[in-house]
Amino acid sequence: MARRTYWSRSEEETRACGERFGARLAGGEVVLLCGDLGAGKTQFAKGLARGLGITAEVLSPTFTMAARYEGRLPLVHYDLYRVRDARELVELGFLAGEDPGEVAVVEWGDRVPPPPGCWRVDLHVEPDGRRRIDIEAPSAEASAR
Repeated sequence: MARRTYWSRSEEETRACGERFGARLAGGEVVLLCGDLGAGKTQFAKGLARGLGITAEVLSPTFTMAARYEGRLPLVHYDLYRVRDARELVELGFLAGEDPGEVAVVEWGDRVPPPPGCWRVDLHVEPDGRRRIDIEAPSAEASAR
């Protein structure tokens, strides 16, 4: 997988990175957001939504686990923070057969086995407070499946 690294010094810079990423999406993508609490997953998701033309306020669906937003492309925003056993989600078909006309973004995406062809965004807080944002593209083999 191809990996690119970006740097952020603020929530707005993290949202701007997400917005640039979201503007390039065409539909059918699954984006796993991974990182510790406070690393910027929700800020990246808010920016991604802006890049999809979503004007509604995007909130992390921690208690409902999923929220849907309409824009240039629909966005389904998942938050798995409260999930205790990700195997249950897989057994229930979570992220199986996502609609090719929408984008799925999953906070705490490292809690589920990655579906084939997904994007992975790792957010890390550096000692100086900056965020390192590593975006890993799906491999060509996984995307062809």
